[in-house]
Amino acid sequence: MVTQAELRRRWRSWLALAVLVAGIGGLVLATAAAGWRTASAFPRYLSTYGFDSFVYAGQPLDLASLPEVRAVVTLDGPASGDPRCACTGHLTGSTLGLLEVSTAALPHFAKLVSGRFANPVAADEVVASYTLQHDFGLHLGSVVSVPLFSAAQGQAAFGSTDQPPAGPTVSLRIVGFEASEPDFPSVGTPNYTLLLTPAFGRAFNAQTFLFRGYAVHLRRGAADLPRLDSDIRAVAAGTGSQESATSVTSAIHPQAVGWWVLAVFIGLAGTAAAGQALRRQAISESVTNRTLWAVGLGPGELRGIALARTLAIGVAGAVGAVILAAVLSPLAPLGEARVADPSPGFAVNLSVLGLGAAAIVVLVALVALLASAFTRQPWRAVAAEQPRPSRIVGVLAAWRLPASALIGIRRAVERGHGEQAVPVGNALVGTAVAVAALCGTAVFGASLGHLVATPPLYGQAFSMWFNSTGTGPDAAAPILAGLHQDPTVRRVTLGVSGAVEINGVATDAIAGQPIQGPLLISSVQGRVPGQAGEVALGSKTLHQAHAQLGSSVKVTVSLPGGGSRTSMFRVVGIAAFPPDFGVVGLNRGAIFDIDGLVAAECGSGPAAQGCADQVRQQLDYVVLAGFAPTAAGRAAVARYVQQYPQIASLPQPPTNLVNFGQAVNFPLIVGLVVALFSATTVIHVLVVSVARRRRELGLLKTLGLLRHQVVAAVCWQACTVAAVGIVVGVPLGIAAGREVWRAFATNLGVVAVPVVPVVTVVGLCAAVVVGANLLAAGPAAVSARARPASILRSE
Repeated sequence: MVTQAELRRRWRSWLALAVLVAGIGGLVLATAAAGWRTASAFPRYLSTYGFDSFVYAGQPLDLASLPEVRAVVTLDGPASGDPRCACTGHLTGSTLGLLEVSTAALPHFAKLVSGRFANPVAADEVVASYTLQHDFGLHLGSVVSVPLFSAAQGQAAFGSTDQPPAGPTVSLRIVGFEASEPDFPSVGTPNYTLLLTPAFGRAFNAQTFLFRGYAVHLRRGAADLPRLDSDIRAVAAGTGSQESATSVTSAIHPQAVGWWVLAVFIGLAGTAAAGQALRRQAISESVTNRTLWAVGLGPGELRGIALARTLAIGVAGAVGAVILAAVLSPLAPLGEARVADPSPGFAVNLSVLGLGAAAIVVLVALVALLASAFTRQPWRAVAAEQPRPSRIVGVLAAWRLPASALIGIRRAVERGHGEQAVPVGNALVGTAVAVAALCGTAVFGASLGHLVATPPLYGQAFSMWFNSTGTGPDAAAPILAGLHQDPTVRRVTLGVSGAVEINGVATDAIAGQPIQGPLLISSVQGRVPGQAGEVALGSKTLHQAHAQLGSSVKVTVSLPGGGSRTSMFRVVGIAAFPPDFGVVGLNRGAIFDIDGLVAAECGSGPAAQGCADQVRQQLDYVVLAGFAPTAAGRAAVARYVQQYPQIASLPQPPTNLVNFGQAVNFPLIVGLVVALFSATTVIHVLVVSVARRRRELGLLKTLGLLRHQVVAAVCWQACTVAAVGIVVGVPLGIAAGREVWRAFATNLGVVAVPVVPVVTVVGLCAAVVVGANLLAAGPAAVSARARPASILRSE
């Protein structure tokens, strides 16, 4: 009966609390669900469109006969030159690939992002990579004219000569955009694909030189990659395998972590805001409790009334939170994860939302009980409270500050007692936490920006790199000769890639040989390998292999004739892996000296030298070049890109950094969320202070306090709260930001260089002071307009 009466009397305040809980809970559930959708986007994509490796070859390969291969989808790729299109950039034949996919295989090879699939009987219709739309501004209906190499131009198609394409030029019209596994930016070097129809193959394949592409499904997944790589080198020179699934998953994962961190921050800040509101409600209803206690209700019945009220608010808030989370679900995931998600748009994850709704009800009950515990109850004997004047105010009074300043500072630091008690501690702590969060996110964001702008920090210590035009070290000789004569070149490294197992963990490997200067690989800790028997690992691979710096690991390589060879290597460093070379992430992989990688496959003994020579001739070499950081060096890089458009590439920012800091700017969002809830805390304290100290305000006005002095007192109160927050929050935020960045960078597998943006921090401090005064404007105006007579009469 009492609960029903309270509901009729206080339904507006209960509804407001339920809406507050629904808003906070809905945001938490929406961000948590977004994290789950982001983390699971690519694994769900792989279940329909994925494969374990993609193999390129200049001749047909019988990969289906390999024991590790479960299934193969064969794709014909006509060799092409530089296309012509109405593009926003320069699209080259080296980055544009043509692939003919059968009608039956197409729905299981590529996800349609927009438009439609091409008509199988239309030779001029194509489906293009979604990255062509993003990077070059192509759209549905765009026409791309592609010159094809003739069937007799095999050497020119491989880039060995400068002979232009002599085959037909075809005009292809884009009718749709797709996302196939090799098209995702985080696979490595940007690739752009036009998927051709069977009608195109019937019309032009006989006239052109064809590459072969093979989408390979392995029996043991990534565990079979080392053997596949070895078998491919044995049966056909000039081909290579690449695992992209782990690379894309690794690139997307930081965005998922960002959503979950954001959910935690919203939950913590929202819990503080909701706790204040619930405590206000408990204090308001404590007056009614005294009346009910006087007429005979006991402690258990009063707690039952409070529990019923809390459950009503919690259940209503949980239902509203679920509805809000479902409404917000189409907004996520974003970036690369959204492209990968097989079903973007409206989604309801019953497990996440159901558990979240239950957690909201329980949390509201706990917060309400905690708020009630700190509220005076009628059955408790409470000792008389004595005011405790602040020592700070006493010291400042000796400095003869204006009365309005002393009043405002005292209100900011003294809680008061009895009916006039104000939660100043919440405001001071909340402001300090907000300033710390803002400074910490500023440090994190500046460090992230510095990382993205500094390629050596994420493994790309080179200015540019050249892909191989054939196998064996002789294929790179012309490029090496040209670089040797260039005075702007400072460092040159010869590199190869492969696949190995480290203590049973399958991973990609790269090996380098310094030609000029030190090895162009960045080390996070320790150093890069300098001789056979040494290896540097990514931080994730180091953890998975249960190894550490200075320990020995078992390195297993697959042999072309079957079987494998295992040898011991010493870990000399933790390295950052450039994403251009097909490795699966900044923190995954192994780096060797070329002699060491060859020795791991050939071993020692009389036949080792012959085996080493044979292996070296089968490797695809790349050349890494570091130029002087001058205008002449930059001009030389531009000249080489123009001279070798088919094989020259510039460093690319890792997609996981782009996903975390650009697709969704999580550092900024976290800072704004904390600032928003801190602002609500400050305005709550100012409003409560004005409301509960009305009698004091009336007496001060009666004694002669003028309107502008009243306004100044409220502003001084806000400035004091802001000043305490700045003094405490700035050093804590900078220290926390530096440590969080170091942990993030180390886990990511890059060199950790924290950056403190001094100008930004100073600007944030000024913004906090200005914001506090803006928040004080409303309560200050209310105080200034109050009439002393009406205040004292009501009191």
